[in-house]
Parts: sequence; C-alpha cells; structure tokens
Amino acid sequence: MFESVVKRLLQGEFVCDISDESGFRYLQDPDNAQQVESFLQRLDYRLSRTQNHLAFYTSYRTIDSQARSDIRKVFQQFRVELQPVVEWLDMMMSCLNQDTSLSPGDTFSFSGLLQAIEQNQAQADRLQGFARFKDFTSSDDSVKGRLEKLLNTLQKWGYLHLANRDTLIYQVTGKMDYFYQALQFIQEHEQIPIEQGENDTIQESLF
Repeated sequence: MFESVVKRLLQGEFVCDISDESGFRYLQDPDNAQQVESFLQRLDYRLSRTQNHLAFYTSYRTIDSQARSDIRKVFQQFRVELQPVVEWLDMMMSCLNQDTSLSPGDTFSFSGLLQAIEQNQAQADRLQGFARFKDFTSSDDSVKGRLEKLLNTLQKWGYLHLANRDTLIYQVTGKMDYFYQALQFIQEHEQIPIEQGENDTIQESLF
C-alpha cells in the first residue's frame, strides 16, 4: 500500500475516500502518514491535506527554480479547469434543483442528469456551450454525446469517479475540496503573480 499511495501522490493525484478508499484509509493512520511524510521529505515534498481533510496530496517544501516551474504548469492547468468546472457546478445545481453546490461524496446518475437536460432546452443550450472549451469538444453533437464528453473530461481531471460502471453512477471526489480552496484563494487575491513565480504564498496556500 505504501508504494501505490506514494506513486499516486508523486504523480500529482489526490487520494481521497472516493477515488482510492484503501489509500485514503491508509494515510489516515498517523503512523502510515508519518512514513509517507518521511519519504516525501527526502524528495523535498510534504504530505498535505485539503482544507476539510477530504483528500491528501503533495506540496513543495522548498520553492526553488524547478518548483516554480512545476507550480506554473499546475496552475496553468488549473486555469484551464477553472471556468468549465464552475459552469458545470452551476449547471448541476439547476439540473438537480439544489440550493448548494456539489460536495465530495455527492452522487448522481448519468441517466437522471441526461433526462433533466433533455427536458429543459435552457440546460441543453448550456451543455452545448461547453464546446467552446477545447477539452469538451465532442464529435457527437447529441445531448447524450455532449454529456458523456463533459463527464469523461471531469473524470479525467479527477473531479469525478465512476462508482458504478453498469448504472453509470458518478461520485464527486475529494479534489473538489481542493478546487473550492483554490477558488477561495483566487477570489481573495485579485492578481496572482504566477508567471513570475516570485510569491511563495502561492505554493503555501495551494501547492
């Protein structure tokens, strides 16, 4: 378990109760977490947790030139994900008739979501609007095809986990906790000097 968990962490993945239940339980044990932390320290990383302790991930101990370069790449990817994920969360609130946004552990079915979108032209138009983001362009112009592309991309990015392949039940992962944490940080800082990479606060707060 130690080896598989460390590999996932070093690949930039988030280990949570949804995406990797056994790995998450392993890291919740203080002795196991300390062993992983000690190993990561030798590589100049630390074991970090999201604000609500719903997922584990690695962050940098020291901000050097290589770390700044890696942080730029991670943040650039986050910028790619930011707008479509926010729009998806807003769309999901409407489709599911909820007053609150999705949280880690929440579930929904593909069939139920598809039905809600097909019965509401406004939601179908919103789904079609995701095509302006290159990662969501689908060769299938049907509502079903667009929705499959949307959910597959969110799963690829780590925000969703396909809990049941037969009934197509999806679960929101612990990475969403990190997303909300990062979104809050961005809202509190109108300008983030990520291109220069000179502010260690970026790493301390997000990476």
